[in-house]
Amino acid sequence: MQVGRTAGAYGVRGWVRVVPMGRQGDLLFESDHWWFLPYPRKPDVSPKLLTVSELKAHGKDFIAKIEEIHTREEAMALKGSLLVDRNDLPQLQEGDYYDEDLVGLSVRNLQDEVLGEVVGVTDNGAQDLLAVRATEGDVFYIPMVEAYIEAIDFDQSSVIVDWSLDWN
Repeated sequence: MQVGRTAGAYGVRGWVRVVPMGRQGDLLFESDHWWFLPYPRKPDVSPKLLTVSELKAHGKDFIAKIEEIHTREEAMALKGSLLVDRNDLPQLQEGDYYDEDLVGLSVRNLQDEVLGEVVGVTDNGAQDLLAVRATEGDVFYIPMVEAYIEAIDFDQSSVIVDWSLDWN
């Protein structure tokens, strides 16, 4: 599960700047092992295991000391995505989910009209937003608040929303 990305070096002793990915950035603290995929992505490159020895909040981002990185130059070269193994994450309570679990679910309104498909979850600083790719291909956002999200039904692979087709 992707939870962040690296953003170059911090200092001269091999620390790495880490930018969390939305709400899931806090999951970086849940695992001592991260998987790294370099950017730009290449089809024949497998994720590389990184061992986190220290992680600190730094403004809205983080800085990390990774055992495999020793110099500023190595930290600067480490640019890409950070993933964690879902098995390393805490057990979810009944009714809880990770943002990634919503991707691919159909989005339907109360009139049973298909609005599109969930392509992600983001935030605007005030609340989380459900990113939906409309059937015509454009992406629009629905605030993830009780007023709009009626139900998330994993058995039916759908999110039911109080939203109109012409609000996009």
